[in-house]
Amino acid sequence: MNLSKLRKIIRVIVIAIPIFALVWIVNKNFVFSGHMEVEYNFDKTSPFISVLKPAGRALEVERGEDGDYFQKIIIDPVYFDLYMPTEFNKVKLIFVYEAPVGREVKVGPQVFGPGWNYNLEELTCGERYNNWCVSELDFDLNESFLNNKKINFMISSPGLDKSGEEIKITKIRAELTK
Repeated sequence: MNLSKLRKIIRVIVIAIPIFALVWIVNKNFVFSGHMEVEYNFDKTSPFISVLKPAGRALEVERGEDGDYFQKIIIDPVYFDLYMPTEFNKVKLIFVYEAPVGREVKVGPQVFGPGWNYNLEELTCGERYNNWCVSELDFDLNESFLNNKKINFMISSPGLDKSGEEIKITKIRAELTK
């Protein structure tokens, strides 16, 4: 291979890398496919799903004997934010959690502007995954309050603090659709 062919190949590679990077970044921000899936496993922070807050109601992230990371909720309500790089119409939230039998746990997005307006739906243990309950909830985001590309979600379990019980969450997955 002569030197001029090698220079042409290198030039093509040097030009192609920034183009591919730009296409990847634009696609991540505009989600041309119309579908985006994000997940928070509590082992490291996520750019799309925040930690449970406020501290004190939601305890520090722990690692169980089985190796799964989780966060305990001891006082309700707690909150998390879902960051969306572009607008979406629907979200399917999948929670992998553990709650005492008979304990009502509801989750939902903030709706109709700021304040205490949340569209809460109950988590029900549909199937099991490594002794954790799995529950799926579908929400229409057209009525949700979007603040700086984030939607605030509430997790509520009334009377949790008085009962001395706790709820553990090990995974939150969001499947967003335009």
